[in-house]
Amino acid sequence: MWKIKFILLFLAFFIFPGFCWALDIDALKVDLLQGNYRRVVFEGQAELERMHLGNTDELNYILGLSYLKDSKLEQARDCFLRILKNSNSRFKKEADLGIADTYLLAGKFQKAQELYEQLIVSDTANRQKPAIFYRLSQIEYKRGNRQKANEYWLKLKTDFPLSPELRSTGGIWLPNVSVKDPGVCSISSPGLYSIQLGFFTNSANANNLKNRLLNRNYPAYLESSADGYRVKVGRFKSEKEALDLESKLSREGFNTKICP
Repeated sequence: MWKIKFILLFLAFFIFPGFCWALDIDALKVDLLQGNYRRVVFEGQAELERMHLGNTDELNYILGLSYLKDSKLEQARDCFLRILKNSNSRFKKEADLGIADTYLLAGKFQKAQELYEQLIVSDTANRQKPAIFYRLSQIEYKRGNRQKANEYWLKLKTDFPLSPELRSTGGIWLPNVSVKDPGVCSISSPGLYSIQLGFFTNSANANNLKNRLLNRNYPAYLESSADGYRVKVGRFKSEKEALDLESKLSREGFNTKICP
């Protein structure tokens, strides 16, 4: 009988808590992917306070991402910094990237850029470089430096053509919006400028973006061709007019391209 009791105690104190921890982490991951960020924060903080056996670095990373998505940047940074206290953490690089992202979303572009560039040097496996090049491109767009932004974008497309960053233009600026790469411009009205915001092979997806822009009172329209559908806004006689509107759209998180 005492052997059975010993086994039950062993399971209760060592096996079952770890099993429950795995289930808790998996549930939090599902909530994170579904956008239930506040639920992740509520339940994740409770998990930390209960101090279950397990890898708290993973929990802190999930919490950090949830705070980041919920625009609670200081709390997100605290979570990532807790991970960095563990020099052997397998989430160290992800935490470094997360900290840089908090500065990016706070509009502290210079600090964010410095941290991203440090990560590029240290990332010999190229695991994070696609995400970093994408973010650096966004920083330069926000600064109005289109040439430098395009250089980062071209490097991303050349060096990492299969990266998910090339299929997602919302990125961390618009995490709940999916917009396609503006693609190559078409020239339909000589002498006029327009802003292209997306290229689609599916007309329904193109119309979805067009309608979203119309709902924001932008004069959006479609241009169809043999290869697909381009979503555009405006027909301007001067490039300056197009640049002014393009800058406004870019600040709202859209990927844009001025077409002659």
